[in-house]
Amino acid sequence: MRANASGFGLWDRVVAASTVLELFGEIDIEAGLALGPAVEQLIDRDAPDVVVDLRPVTFLDPGGLRLLIAVQDGVTARGGTLRVVRGAPGVMRLFRFAGLESAFVLLDRIPSALADGDHAPGPAPPAGPLPHPTLTGPET
Repeated sequence: MRANASGFGLWDRVVAASTVLELFGEIDIEAGLALGPAVEQLIDRDAPDVVVDLRPVTFLDPGGLRLLIAVQDGVTARGGTLRVVRGAPGVMRLFRFAGLESAFVLLDRIPSALADGDHAPGPAPPAGPLPHPTLTGPET
């Protein structure tokens, strides 16, 4: 799990030949810049296929969409496929406005073979793992 004090982060896991990235919180330009290097490492695994779950995302702006495009480019360059689990209507609206709905393989739910019942979607509880060092946000 990777998170920071800014209210965004991701859970990751590998199931068979798929990497599952569950983004949560506000995925904006700050989140995109902070999560980008970690996501790049995660998609560089031996699991060629990637599923990005947007259900726990509360906000997505063009910076977050840019992160998803970078994920798609990285996965495709490695010979894999990217599937995106639809988020809330407000999150998905940006895909429509940007004309990118057809650019991604969109799923209504995560495939059951990849589902993880070990945690609820969203940030880890306070006793959870420490934040990833590359995701430390600005002090407020």
